Amino acid sequence: MDKIKVKILQQNFNGMPLFLAKLTQRGSEINSMSDLMKLYEENIDKQPSKALMKLPHSTIFRMCEMTVAIYGLSTKAVSQLRTHATRLTFVSTSTQYSEFTNQEMPYVIPEGLTKEQRDKFIKACKKVHKSYIELYETTGKKDESGYLLPQSLRKCLIIHGNFPAWQYMLSLRLCNRNTREVQYICELILDEMDKQCCKEWSELCLPNCVNGQCKEGKFCCGKKYKRPETKNNEEEELTNEN
Repeated sequence: MDKIKVKILQQNFNGMPLFLAKLTQRGSEINSMSDLMKLYEENIDKQPSKALMKLPHSTIFRMCEMTVAIYGLSTKAVSQLRTHATRLTFVSTSTQYSEFTNQEMPYVIPEGLTKEQRDKFIKACKKVHKSYIELYETTGKKDESGYLLPQSLRKCLIIHGNFPAWQYMLSLRLCNRNTREVQYICELILDEMDKQCCKEWSELCLPNCVNGQCKEGKFCCGKKYKRPETKNNEEEELTNEN
């Protein structure tokens, strides 16, 4: 999974809740737009306190927004991330408007396969890709040719939303019941949040089992999620095959 990369394009997490909280409390001190902008500029780059992060006032967090870019994830992972995600906006590379004939085997190999199974998987992907190229060269139609492409096709994905929406999606997709690829992508997002924001933000996005009780009922995996210190690059790439 070493080819999957994540980058935060923009975010206003750190200072926004602090600015909004002070705004509600200092109305008597704001007598002009200059006063309002001064309050904003004095707080927008500060890190919120742990006490503020624990407040149940969701309004100040709904104005905290983040846009994330993900490169190299599978089409299947795109579908899984979009499922059950509330109030997040997604845009991905499209097989309707893009053609992949110039890319050499742009597919993800899933974990857990034996060498024999991997060889068969690679052979199947190469056969499909060859058929895809032949169909596109014959028809010149991106959309129709795209129907041949499998769920392992690599894509790029942009996700945008406010903090409660991110919190819900990440806590759900970090759960051990997800595919390792999806879980890994969410861990990369947490890592980027730690770099650009204080760690209290990522700690609020962990699965329920970390600080409480699993809500999956009979579907519970029975194993509390543990965030890894380093990532596993277990997944191999078709482009590295001879």
